[in-house]
Amino acid sequence: MGFKEKLWRWLSAPGSPITVSCSAPTQYVVTEESKEARLFNPEERKKLGGRIFDTVTRLAGSRAAFISTLLVLIGWAIAGGILGAPDNWQIFMQDGSSIQCYISDTLLMRQQHNHCISLLTFIAQLRSRNTTQRRLFHSPDFRTDVDANQVLQMAIKDDVGDAVKLPTENWFDVCCNWVSEAVGSLAAWTVYWGGIFAWIGVGDMLGWSDLWQLYINTAVAVELTFTSMFLQNTRRRHMLYLKKCLKSIMEADCELETKLREHFNDNEPNPVITIPPPERSRGVRAIDYYADVVGSGVGVVISLAVFAAWLGVGNLMEWSSNWWLIIGTYTGLIGFLDGFALRNVYFRQDMWTDEQFAILIEADEMTYQYLNLPIPTGPLPESHDLRTRVSNWMGYICAKAMAVGVAIIIIIALICIASGMQWSETGQLICNTPTMIIEGFLLVVLIQGHNKSNMRRRVILHDIFIRRLKLLQYGCKWCSKKEDD
Repeated sequence: MGFKEKLWRWLSAPGSPITVSCSAPTQYVVTEESKEARLFNPEERKKLGGRIFDTVTRLAGSRAAFISTLLVLIGWAIAGGILGAPDNWQIFMQDGSSIQCYISDTLLMRQQHNHCISLLTFIAQLRSRNTTQRRLFHSPDFRTDVDANQVLQMAIKDDVGDAVKLPTENWFDVCCNWVSEAVGSLAAWTVYWGGIFAWIGVGDMLGWSDLWQLYINTAVAVELTFTSMFLQNTRRRHMLYLKKCLKSIMEADCELETKLREHFNDNEPNPVITIPPPERSRGVRAIDYYADVVGSGVGVVISLAVFAAWLGVGNLMEWSSNWWLIIGTYTGLIGFLDGFALRNVYFRQDMWTDEQFAILIEADEMTYQYLNLPIPTGPLPESHDLRTRVSNWMGYICAKAMAVGVAIIIIIALICIASGMQWSETGQLICNTPTMIIEGFLLVVLIQGHNKSNMRRRVILHDIFIRRLKLLQYGCKWCSKKEDD
């Protein structure tokens, strides 16, 4: 392969469709001494990059990160009172918020992709093992003569916990749950837009000045910074719950497979399950390409180069307010695009995994039906209130490639306006103001959708765990009955 071909392959690699194809580790019938080594550990599939992103996300949602951010906000507020709230004081907060959102979106791009592939791999392995279990259940030697009512009444050792509500360890977790619910409420939407209209109302009084724009930018920046810290905590605890649930499901599934294989003396490998990628348009392909680049080392290098260039021109611009605005404008515009791209990727991958979970659930139901065993789990909880419907509708819109296209058009228009004003303070503020208002609104609206989606995912996995435990009880009772016979 020539240099041009290698270069083209490297350039076209980001955003390529990914096919998940794997089989569950086969629990071979071996000696007692090697049983422990046959249990699948999901951590074995995580690479260094995935562990780093998980660590960053966990730290971002910790109490230490929140307290540090709160201290910065308090110190910033005190400094503003002492200095008389100068322009640079407000610009500092806007820059800090824009940089924080920019970095968070960059990290979450990669982590979201890794999390989706990890879940799909997990689903493929469960389907693989489910295929083997159904094959053994359908063997000529197997008879469905176990009393299903007795199995259904057997107690289940559920060490995972409630899936609807995240477990709380301290006052900080309780506060995070409350803030997460409050931000996604209709009252929060009313307060947000009430503040926006009030700001517009005083525009003429303040002469539509730079100071007038700084007021709303600063207010939204504080809201984004403060709220995002609570959301990071909720996301961290959600990921910890999923991790614990996935591990428990795998252990129960491996134990069931082991018992069935030992009884039938079966060593046929678990089949390979392939999950093809969904069809994508050219626009979606472009979004995935951009997301992969941003969430890779290339995105980090570009960010470091931009920050180095910004620091390099500081002395030439005499460290002025215009210089301070440059980095905030850059991270604000790019972060605005990253936010739309991330939400697009998130909602599309969420729909993809939901489709695969539906296939897995259907396979579980077929197994229970064959065994004449009542399913121990009920339908998923649903909510049809106004805020949930609006949030779901906004999520549906953000999942369209057109939403990212509109974001690009807005950015181009703002850049043209700022260029026409020679990138003055007013021109840069015009770039920042509408993007921050839209970002703040999307955060308020979509948080409800994220909360419901995360809760739904936890319930799905918890139900899978309960079904695995009940199947394990059925398998143990059947094997012991055959041994007695």
